[in-house]
Amino acid sequence: MRFLCLHGIGTNSQIFKMQTAAFRYELADNHKYEFVQGTVPWELPQELASLSDPSKTHYAYFDMTSNSFIAALDNLEAYIESEGPFDGVVGYSQGAGLAAMLMVRRSILRAHHVPLFRCAVFFSPVQVYDPVAYLEQGEVQVLGGKTVISVPVAVVYGEKDDRKEECRSMQSICDPEKLSVFVHEGGHEIPGLGGTAKSGVLDSVKVARQAITRAELDISLHC
Repeated sequence: MRFLCLHGIGTNSQIFKMQTAAFRYELADNHKYEFVQGTVPWELPQELASLSDPSKTHYAYFDMTSNSFIAALDNLEAYIESEGPFDGVVGYSQGAGLAAMLMVRRSILRAHHVPLFRCAVFFSPVQVYDPVAYLEQGEVQVLGGKTVISVPVAVVYGEKDDRKEECRSMQSICDPEKLSVFVHEGGHEIPGLGGTAKSGVLDSVKVARQAITRAELDISLHC
């Protein structure tokens, strides 16, 4: 499969490659990964200083203004249309939230179109906002309460993550029959770096493979 990869806030594609190296190695199966970098300059989080020079430029995909939020969705959709198709998406933190929001917008506004991705793997996803509410009301609102992502999804987050309620909120908008979840012992991180054990990587791979297998089954059923 070919995966689009979206990093967390205040980092870049190079850091995301390092953060996902162990995961991608264990997942194997000759998947291809394309890393897309944000465009909004952002300060490197202090806890990631060991991975990159803080004096270098790091990025986010959007800030919390509504115009930036919608521009990020439009830019990502244009990139997918230009460089795609992609079979799946791997996102972390803000990158996961951005991918989910674009999937939501596609599901609501283009319900009869083919989904942007056949599956998704989200590490520590942040809050998903309602892109349609902004278009209709000009407001950024939290999305919740209904299933709008119908493709197989794997969600991985830490029990000690300060934002774990946002990760759980992500689960609420996914099809429960196509959802795989792994909660590791760490915080807002991707298993494979820092304090998380190798077992965290292997369990992350396990739920990712479940999502991939379900996606492949969906493909075979519709052929």
